[in-house]
Amino acid sequence: MSQFAGWLSSKYVVGRAPTAYEENADLGNFDSSGFTPVDRGIIRVDEACLEYVDRHFLYRGWAAMGGAVGSVLALIFGGAILRSDLSDGALDYGLVPFYLAIIAFLVFSYTFLISKDVLRHQYYPSLFNREEGVVYFFTGRDDGYVKVPWGDIKFIIGRDKPFGPDEGMTYDLKALIMDGGKISHVFAIGSDCGSSPATVLAHWEMIRRFMEGGIGALPFPPLQLYTSTIDSFRNAFVIHVSSAGRGLMWIALPLTLPWAIFRYLVMKTCRRPVWPAAVARQSPNTDSRVLRAPPVYGGVDRSHGKDDLLASYWISSIQEARSRDGEVKAQLCREGVP
Repeated sequence: MSQFAGWLSSKYVVGRAPTAYEENADLGNFDSSGFTPVDRGIIRVDEACLEYVDRHFLYRGWAAMGGAVGSVLALIFGGAILRSDLSDGALDYGLVPFYLAIIAFLVFSYTFLISKDVLRHQYYPSLFNREEGVVYFFTGRDDGYVKVPWGDIKFIIGRDKPFGPDEGMTYDLKALIMDGGKISHVFAIGSDCGSSPATVLAHWEMIRRFMEGGIGALPFPPLQLYTSTIDSFRNAFVIHVSSAGRGLMWIALPLTLPWAIFRYLVMKTCRRPVWPAAVARQSPNTDSRVLRAPPVYGGVDRSHGKDDLLASYWISSIQEARSRDGEVKAQLCREGVP
């Protein structure tokens, strides 16, 4: 459940001072220059801007599926009881608390699950603008976005506590926006890094190099953008069904296929994010380097072995980062911080 923190569970707490862990996890305390940069959800990069999806983009559809399935089962069960009750010719008022519980469950399912997925934005991007030296965070609210100078953001190796005792921590890259020593906003940038805090440093290294050196400082090639934001069923299928891997894809199909269907339906109810005019800018000249999200998730160029170069780079960089997890975890927990 920690993958859903900030979305379905444990909302990010603001209006407070950073915790001891967050002070330790400040990326200013780490040297990421020795890490090979990895792509954790880039959807656009050019001479001036680097744009990411939000952490929860890949999980969309899960809340609607859970809420809808639970609601349908509750309605079927409640309807069967009601039909049996009315077959006797009179309503048993002793069952009224039961019916009220069904209604309360339906309200809960919509409020805390379904409504978190449908009729929203498809994703909530972060935009790093190196020319202006600022970062824009899309909120989808009336204000549209939050704009913060690059040097004023406290970037940390975020972690979310597990829902149960046997679930490990999930790490991601978080941006803490400070106001007078207190946190006013929290944004999770790009996809999470699972149980590997060192991978967050490799994720951060991509951003750091871009903001300091531009697109020429990034590993393109061999890297290609693979995260697609097109709301097609093919993308929903690839993200949820194919992500289980060849060995488990068919075994996990009873869960992942419905998830893919719900993702597709959810995305069709949601609006694509559009940056306000104050943020949007003219496209760069045609002779400038521009990489955009592909139409299909993972739809990389396979000509001349480019996909093999990408796969080799991805595997080696992730393995390299994970090999340093122990070192990073020790630094995160120094001075008795749990």
